[in-house]
Amino acid sequence: MPQCLIGGLRSIELVATNLDEATRFYEDVWGLTPIERRNDAIYFRGTGGYHHILGLHRGAQPAVVRIVFAVADRRAVETLHKTVIAAGCSATVPGPVALPGGGYGFGCKDPDGRNLAFVCGCSDHADAHDQPDRPRKIVHANLNMRDHDSSLAFFTKTLGFRVVDENAPLTFLHCANADHCSIVMAKTDLPTLNHIAFDVPDFDSVMRGMGRMKDNGYPIEWGPGRHGPGNNVFAYFCGPDEVPLEYAAEVLQIDDSYEVRGSDFWKFKPGRSEQWGLTAPRSARYYRVQRLFGFTADGDRVS
Repeated sequence: MPQCLIGGLRSIELVATNLDEATRFYEDVWGLTPIERRNDAIYFRGTGGYHHILGLHRGAQPAVVRIVFAVADRRAVETLHKTVIAAGCSATVPGPVALPGGGYGFGCKDPDGRNLAFVCGCSDHADAHDQPDRPRKIVHANLNMRDHDSSLAFFTKTLGFRVVDENAPLTFLHCANADHCSIVMAKTDLPTLNHIAFDVPDFDSVMRGMGRMKDNGYPIEWGPGRHGPGNNVFAYFCGPDEVPLEYAAEVLQIDDSYEVRGSDFWKFKPGRSEQWGLTAPRSARYYRVQRLFGFTADGDRVS
């Protein structure tokens, strides 16, 4: 397996059918800060250093535009580009990035047609510090897999992610940071988004976030609870356009000594869907929206 050159998940961009409504939600309810507007798009930062962690594009059909990963430097970008091309995936030529925050990188389509990008040298923020109840970053994206074997091989053998846990139908993938996972892959026979998990500072931030969402008409679809793999406290919701969202806190921090565990280890007692055994299983609505959102045709272009 190659060394993982990916330092984390920088950002995700979505198509929003009502850009004004979605902007109000992500700023006033979800807790992000608008950082840049471009024509029919707006970009939001968290309290961490990344220039932005979420982008919204005005459009008629809800979808994922791209997922952007952080890479250390140009040499790492060039190395990744070579491995992606060698894996038979289409990719743009590395160069200056036209997205907000700039930098140097390239985009590609993975074996399931998802739009991914890898960038370095962005105009990140120096004022990174926790603020109560506000997301720091996207801690992981959960992706549905149409072709499980090809997608898993691409993320591990080509991009260098390491499998750190399996809990059928989920596989948890770790990159070159301390977070338990940055990508989760779900066997669902669809190349779509399962959900986006935003890291908040603590348990209370999850709980107050749940109250804030309820106050604003967004019911809790699953939670509160504590996951097995990753050990994080969680709460799940449907945002504008029913985008599946998670507040996550206390994410397990690991290193190379972490012991990989399989589904037998993580199997809960009958009737439980998380460690505490207090919360009901996810709602029927959330189960439905975890399969809805595909990727746009042109999101692999970043320059």
